[in-house]
Amino acid sequence: MMKLELIREEKLFRLIPGRTRKSRLEASGVAVVDDSTVFVVFDNLNQIARIDVSLKRSRRNGLRHAPSLGAGFEDIAADATLGSTFGLIESVEDFDGALRGFVAEYDGKGRLRQCTRLPGRFQKANKGFEGLAHARHKGRECLYALREANFRRSGRIDVFRRAANGGWKASHRIALPDEARFKDYSALAYRHHQLAVVSQESARLWVGRLHERTHTLIPGSGVVYRFPGKNYCNIEGIDWLSHDTLIAVSDRRQKDQPARCARTDQSIHIFRIPVIPAGRP
Repeated sequence: MMKLELIREEKLFRLIPGRTRKSRLEASGVAVVDDSTVFVVFDNLNQIARIDVSLKRSRRNGLRHAPSLGAGFEDIAADATLGSTFGLIESVEDFDGALRGFVAEYDGKGRLRQCTRLPGRFQKANKGFEGLAHARHKGRECLYALREANFRRSGRIDVFRRAANGGWKASHRIALPDEARFKDYSALAYRHHQLAVVSQESARLWVGRLHERTHTLIPGSGVVYRFPGKNYCNIEGIDWLSHDTLIAVSDRRQKDQPARCARTDQSIHIFRIPVIPAGRP
């Protein structure tokens, strides 16, 4: 199994004005906004961070408030066409008592446009949607939501289309293949018919391709990569910078995790996918 190549990384507190080493920045998702900017969300803050992709201090870096139903976000996605952003709320008790995932939608100026439910129910509050991606297919606006697996099964991606009332309706599901049967699922990214799925506990990345016409998974297209070293214990968000480069963020180290995990926690990282040697599957 090939490993990802680390390009650069930095602690988030060094990039966000007003934050210190003691700040709790439990990063849970990242979205590429344009060639120079990414947004980062946290599962302990109703705020969105704006960070320069150089991963250096910049006057453009900062935090803005992002009101929603929850106490933080599980992931974030961006619409490059309209400049909208979507904050994923893993699961919240709805009016009928059922647990459902919600999406808070913000306009290009960061103003809350609406917060709508995603179809489907969950059994546990901490076992809802784990990752979110936005795309347009055949002129239709779509959301891809990654959810945990059932017992002994790989995870799946639920695909939603924009409804006439501005909300979201179920379209179809993408079952992840056996090679993507990880211990858990923590992040999802989509770009140019290419999917990326991350496992925090397994410290693995799976990359597969979707059919351009049907948007179904192309059998045999998936490849699994491992993160370099043993310090990447908490990768919680990921997005594509280019066809072979990904940007990721890490959550805070848990008390029961090895001390080495603190070296890369609450950080932002850039990885490159290695070239597969000729003749190698």
